[in-house]
Amino acid sequence: MDYYISPFGKDSNSGISQNHPWQSIKRVNATQFLPGDSVLFQGNQTFKGNLTLSVADKDTVDQHVTFGSYGDGNAIIDAGIGAGLYAKNIGSVRIVDLNFVGTGAEQNTSSGISFVNTLPESRKLKYIHIENVNIGGFRYAGVSIAAQPVDDGWCGFNQVKITHAVVHDNGDAGINLIGNWNPEETGYSHSDIYIGKCRVFKNFGIPGKGSHSGNGIVLGQVDGATIEHCVVYENGVLNDCDVGGPIGIWTWDSNRVLIQMNESHHNRTSSNKDGGGFDLDGGVRNSIVQYNYSHDNDGAGFLLAQFDGAKSFHNNVIRYNLSENNGQRNTYGGVHLWSTGSNGGIRNTTIYQNTIISSKSTNANPAAVDCMTDGIYNIRFYNNTIKTDGRTDIIRGEDNSEVIFKGNSCSTE
Repeated sequence: MDYYISPFGKDSNSGISQNHPWQSIKRVNATQFLPGDSVLFQGNQTFKGNLTLSVADKDTVDQHVTFGSYGDGNAIIDAGIGAGLYAKNIGSVRIVDLNFVGTGAEQNTSSGISFVNTLPESRKLKYIHIENVNIGGFRYAGVSIAAQPVDDGWCGFNQVKITHAVVHDNGDAGINLIGNWNPEETGYSHSDIYIGKCRVFKNFGIPGKGSHSGNGIVLGQVDGATIEHCVVYENGVLNDCDVGGPIGIWTWDSNRVLIQMNESHHNRTSSNKDGGGFDLDGGVRNSIVQYNYSHDNDGAGFLLAQFDGAKSFHNNVIRYNLSENNGQRNTYGGVHLWSTGSNGGIRNTTIYQNTIISSKSTNANPAAVDCMTDGIYNIRFYNNTIKTDGRTDIIRGEDNSEVIFKGNSCSTE
């Protein structure tokens, strides 16, 4: 069944035709939709309120509930200080051709689109597709996919697809997936994640949060994901945390993540941490970062980091990327390794056929490559092209016995 909503309708109407539409989000929230139903808002019109999906909606992959627009253009959900769309313990939802607007990161108290799974016994919810949306003005994430288990299990989501999303001017992050972090056990909250052709920018961070803030796209507790063809920029400038900072595109505590063919640039931090382009962080394994362009970021172009308490970090590949003029703040490298040595440190990592260009900054002392950290083992750095302006270090840590440098071409201009 198709249901229509127009500012020119009435909530007493049937809602099942464009000639007899409902009027309000309140009427939508009072309805229990079935798999296969579509809820369509009139294009280029604004609807005030907060969509809250009913617990009666079903978790089926073959049929799903669609929220979208009809007519010309995207409809606008004006969420005020709340969430644009909130769904707890619900899967099988498609959101397409809708815009979500909040009152701004300082006043809003929620996320633009928020899915939460709190189910026991590690139950996964399937199928969330978000396509052709524009989301801005929310305090936390533009899109938040979160597992919050009540029993320390591995509940979460799989078959999540986010494409052609424009996510901007939010507080904590643009797109954020987070699950159950339990370094004592093996497991992941989310699987089969795809993020493609998104533009994520000016998600500035929340001052005083006490942890990293102002990320572009960040995936945590994920087993199997792809991020590709995205452009992420100008995030993180309000991050003031000196424990950890924001990154344009990154993943942590995850397995089998492919990050490819993205551009991440002009990301910032106001602390002494991060503000970088790309990052494989604490507990990432069996992942690949390739064919990406990272430039003019405050932090590292490509960071590999292992923090205290993280799961083991191993068997990752950084290849065929371009890093240019990164490390514009503090002392980061175009490619930068940092490890506390936790759970074996960073192990069995290959970095090859990247081009790394580094130049002097007035606010920093960057390097093309920084491998000075302890807690790294069997790092292979092969056949990379490294260029500097002659005023920055080419390689810091070239004498680190745990790093094999072979076949690299180094030059100054």
